Amino acid sequence: MSRGISTLLVSFLLSIAVLSILTYIFINIAASMQSSSLGFRNIIRYSQLHEVVQIVVNRSVDGVHLFNLGPSDAAVDQVIVLDPVNNVESREGLELCNSSVIPAYRAIACDPGYEYLAIITRDGAVIHIQTPARKAYPLKANATYIVPITFLIKNPEDLQPEFNVSHRLVAKPYTRERANIRFAGVKSDKLLLLPPGQDEFFNATVSTDSSGLPFGVAIIGYDPSWIKVKMANPGSDAPPRFTVMISGPGFSGEKIRIGGREYTLSGNGSRILINNFSGVIQVRRGGSVIACSSSLPNQCGGISLPALGSWYYGSTDSGINLRIYLSGSASYVARFMRMSSGNSPTGETSYYPYLFVGDADGNGVNEVIFTTEDAYYGSSSATNDRYGNDDLSDYSTQPLVLKLLQIGKSLGSPDGSIDGRNFAGVALYINIFFHDNSHPDEDQLSDNDRTDWVLRILLIGEDGSEYIVREYRYQEICNYHKTRITDFGRDNYFVKLSQSIYVPIPSGDRYWIAIAFQDPYATGTTNDADITVGVEFIGAIPFSR
Repeated sequence: MSRGISTLLVSFLLSIAVLSILTYIFINIAASMQSSSLGFRNIIRYSQLHEVVQIVVNRSVDGVHLFNLGPSDAAVDQVIVLDPVNNVESREGLELCNSSVIPAYRAIACDPGYEYLAIITRDGAVIHIQTPARKAYPLKANATYIVPITFLIKNPEDLQPEFNVSHRLVAKPYTRERANIRFAGVKSDKLLLLPPGQDEFFNATVSTDSSGLPFGVAIIGYDPSWIKVKMANPGSDAPPRFTVMISGPGFSGEKIRIGGREYTLSGNGSRILINNFSGVIQVRRGGSVIACSSSLPNQCGGISLPALGSWYYGSTDSGINLRIYLSGSASYVARFMRMSSGNSPTGETSYYPYLFVGDADGNGVNEVIFTTEDAYYGSSSATNDRYGNDDLSDYSTQPLVLKLLQIGKSLGSPDGSIDGRNFAGVALYINIFFHDNSHPDEDQLSDNDRTDWVLRILLIGEDGSEYIVREYRYQEICNYHKTRITDFGRDNYFVKLSQSIYVPIPSGDRYWIAIAFQDPYATGTTNDADITVGVEFIGAIPFSR
């Protein structure tokens, strides 16, 4: 046994030596990247090669967790640790942690009495465990730190303190008589607002008729509060809870029951947001249940396709013919109604009704998804998001900018900034979602000939100046999805794009890295696409100067 441990330690020490050499070379390349395009290519190449070995240890008041940032599960054979008296030990994974497998993009809890150095997988790979930097000075040439950025927030208003978002962009958009802030961000022919009356509900039952609820667009995911429980304790058997966003035009005669009362879907259109829902969710097509998710597995009757995900044009396209059935209870429900701009104190609404926060793809990591799609697709001869007499086109009046404060804070800056005197740059890893309602797909570029961006990576200076690092324009990103599908379970509306982006930090000043969303397209028959764009996990590697 001691000989086996010695072999493991030699392997571990050799791997650390190799990593130290590679990191030293990489940091020297990063320091000169501004004057060398070859250096930039080497940075990206290094980032891609090491994307599969990203295990980060996080220490907090909740304990010690090993977080897997890589794209595949890590099966743990041995854990290399420093014990309380600084002896190096090799221990079985289950001796110290609550699981011997670290799932992709998830964490396992481990004994807080040890310092975690590396894991040895069942395949024999030695993976150095990285520690997010807390201060600038610990960053040395023999260590690489990954700062994991996840959206552990409950609702869009939480973006204000976590990402320094202007509150008026993410505040709940009440009508003029109830508004206590001059919200802004989005305009449309009819604004999504929370009017007086029972349009917000707390701890209420939610149900539909047995035939389900008609909809234009729906997004269904695991609720952030449940994700937080699972991340803290992956072995927990807590029943899943869900968050649901349902939007569409007015549906005459259709209704939903909330808190024991029925509310109609008539009018100019609406969005219903349901948070922390426990119960059953079914997607029905005709008389058949094609997808199901529930807090109790036996409620789905053997249906293999989960209801999680985005569903477009469910009841507005007769060839798709979907409805959503709900039965359960939720901690919060909001009914945003389409109203004239005169009902708003600013003639605008906020981003709040357009932001979905939750895990829509079921991988255990929350997404922040911005969607202006509500009802239907269009073409160069038909207005997008128009259904009957309802024009539901929405567009941004100013972008939604999220500062990634966690990066700077992990480096010792209370305000979340990155000091250019100490850091040459930051490599970002980001997962992106996209969809739009310009149809047919082969004509979408001619339907939208105005070149504009929908997602940006920014560098923001102390004086507020913004520098564009990378932007995703509609004409680039629209090629990665299908607007309309009918073969559910075998086809997908959109794919997840994993991107590596290097952000150079100018010397001698402080900067913030940010991501920004917008829908630049208004109404009409061209250049009027409505979009869905979102981000999931963001990983950041800072490089010292």
